This record gives sequence, C-alpha cells and structure tokens, in this order.
Amino acid sequence: MGHNIASMWPPRYKRLVFFHAIQNTLNKVKGLSIMRGGLIFLASVLLLVSLPAVLPAQGRIQGEVANGTSGQPLANQAVQLLLPRGGMQRVATAITDASGRFVFSSANIDPSSFYLVQTAYQGVDYNAPAQFDPEGTATVGITVYEASSSAPQLRIQSARVVVHAQGNKAHVQEMFAVRNPSDPPRSYANPDGTFRFLLSSGAAQPNAAVAGLMNMPLPQPVNPGKGPGEYFLQCPLKPGRTVVMVAYDADYSSNHLALGDSFPYPIDSAELLVSPPSLTVDSPLFKPAGTDADTGSQRYAAAGLKTGTKLEARLSGEAVGGEAAESGQGEAQVKVLPSPVTRLDIPLLACFLLLLMWALGVRLAKELPRFKEQRRASSVQKELETTVNGLFNSLADLDELFAAGKVAEKQYWKERLDLKARLMATLRKASPSLLESYATRHNSAR
Repeated sequence: MGHNIASMWPPRYKRLVFFHAIQNTLNKVKGLSIMRGGLIFLASVLLLVSLPAVLPAQGRIQGEVANGTSGQPLANQAVQLLLPRGGMQRVATAITDASGRFVFSSANIDPSSFYLVQTAYQGVDYNAPAQFDPEGTATVGITVYEASSSAPQLRIQSARVVVHAQGNKAHVQEMFAVRNPSDPPRSYANPDGTFRFLLSSGAAQPNAAVAGLMNMPLPQPVNPGKGPGEYFLQCPLKPGRTVVMVAYDADYSSNHLALGDSFPYPIDSAELLVSPPSLTVDSPLFKPAGTDADTGSQRYAAAGLKTGTKLEARLSGEAVGGEAAESGQGEAQVKVLPSPVTRLDIPLLACFLLLLMWALGVRLAKELPRFKEQRRASSVQKELETTVNGLFNSLADLDELFAAGKVAEKQYWKERLDLKARLMATLRKASPSLLESYATRHNSAR
C-alpha cells in the first residue's frame, strides 16, 4: 500500500507498444511516393498548428485535505493528480494551503477523462476520484488519519469462504470485511503485520488482495509467520471497513478436503459456499442455509464466532472437470470493455507517428526484427500482461459507468465479481515479476 501509484509501465513494455504502433502506421502508408509522403507530412504540421481550435474544455480540480484524527485541515501536504490509463500517470502536483485547500488548473485536464487525486500521509496512501460537473469543475475531499503501529480491537464483521472442487484441486477463496474501530480514528500500519491468519495443513502458498478505491482488488505480498501455515499481510487498515481477500489451492485427489482456517479476531457472521452442490459437507460450526441464488452453490452459515475459532468443515464427493473447463468458463463470463480515446489523442498520435516515420525510418527498419524476435520469445508472458492490463482497464471503465449512473447496481456487482475472478485467476498463472509489476502500478489506488 505504500507504493507510488504514479509508477509507469516497465520500459520494455513501453518500447514494445511504441514500435508496434509505428509498424502499423508503416503498413498503412506502404507504397506511397515520396511526393505524397511529403504532402502528408505538411498536412500533419498544419493539423498540429490548428489543434487549439479543437481542444476540449479545460478542466479544474479543487479540494481539501483534512486530518480525520484531529478534525483539522492539513496544511503543506503534497497532493498528486493521476490519470489511470496505460499505467497510473502523474498529471500534476499541488501543495495544500493553510486551510488544507488545493487546486489543479491546467490545459492538460480533460473533464471527459477519469482522474484520481492522491496524497500520502505517514506512509499511508489516500485516494478519491474526481467527478466533474457540467462546467468542467470537480471538487474532491480527502480525509487522512494519523498512523499507529499499535493494533486496535479488530473484528471481522462478515466472512465468506467459497470452495470449488475441480479435478484434483479444491480452489478456496476467502473474503473478510475487517473493521478498524479505533477512536479517535487512526490507520493501523505495522511492518510486522496488520492482518494475520492460519491456514489448514495442505494449503498451497496463498495469494491475497485488498479492495481498494471503487472495490479494485489490489494484490498484497503474503508473508510467512512464525509457525507452519501462519501468514500475515502488511497492508494498512484504515478506520472503518477494509475488505481482505485470500485465495489458495488444496489437494482434492482423494475427493476429501478438511478445512480449518482460523483468525485471531472475533467474527460476527460467516458463510460457506460449496460447489459443485453435490458435495457432502460435515461441520460442527456451519449449518445448512439453502442455495446461493447468484452462484447455485450450497450455502452454510455460522454466527457469533469467538477469536481464534476454526472455520471447520469436511467436504467430500466428486469434483467437476479439470482446469480447461474452468478456463473456458471464465473466458465466456468476462467481457473486456474498450478504452475510450479523447478527441485530442487521435490527431496528436497521428502527427507523432508520421513525424517519427519521417525521421526514424532507417533506424526503425533495423530495430523491428529484434523486437519481433523478443515478442515471439515472450508470447505467453505478453499475453498474460495484455490480459491483466485489459482486465484492469475494464474494471476502471465499469466503475466509471457505475459512478455516472449508467449501469444498474445489480448488473454492476455481477460484472465486477466476474472481472475480479478472472483477474485473480490470471495473476495465479503469471510469473512473480508480472505480479510484482502489477502490484507496484496499482497497489496504492486504495
């Protein structure tokens, strides 16, 4: 959570995209005479000169940063304006005045685009989206809190454990609504761990994420604890509720699974969803609660669990097909939404590409074969990178549509859960370097 959200895509990835765009442009103009190429170059220069006539309305973003612990405005605080497209790009920086106010007023601010306002206070990042009014002005309020390394009386308001038996594996996904009730409110930040958990024996290395701004899942490093099966996360827990997600695989080759995960916090309510629904569940804790309407899984419920209570259940029965079926189903459920391009992007990109074609043609001819070879050598990894990037942009687009009231709430949550599931499944297949890169780019969007 302490990573800078403004970090850019890796240089290798940017170079790859750059030369791919140039190559597409060269293919389109291949065969034109030198005279026609010169006319196109002159036309692009004239278009660039005439751009002020088609510039979009200038936007303005203003707001205030307040300290939620003291109740006072926060002066002399650095605030960043970020554009979440192609990696989190830093558009501008401002400093709050004595009243905690800040202003971003720049010709680079397009009211039709989506922006995040971010500030870091005592090692914790705080973010808020900028929503423009019809006049092109957005007013943003950010509340930060004093950070404390002393653990508050954390509790899990609700826990959901989803088990899906497939092939010789049982896929386990756990989601917890963790409440920090500190009063006065403080963010809990401790490098020795903020959220701890103990997994059953036989669980593979887990993955974890927290729900950030607009419920974006942000991958978190999972650190081993002192004993077998003990783990902890270092993500700051802000006042109020933080959603924490843990996922892992367990062996199901014997058609049996024994769950027994535990947490050093009281749990107000817990539910267990099991699929396929034909599986048998034997638990001293969870009681049958019917069928889940959204997933068709068998649902079991428990309530009022004391600190350290094991979420104990024994599952048995025949699993469904292997990984191929899961992958195909995931593809059918996910629709990647296209990323919008502003009116200014298209002419600028065209002029830029034409100028580079004119100035760097010889060098480009030498560089392209090398990049083609690199792309072939890393085709699998590139496909995963593209999928992760596409899913992230789809989640951002879906959040924008929902914030604008263009998507019904029920449809919004259904599509968001589908996208989250596909994103987590893709990250499990990716190399550690891709996961680290993804976490660095997006981890502070919370």
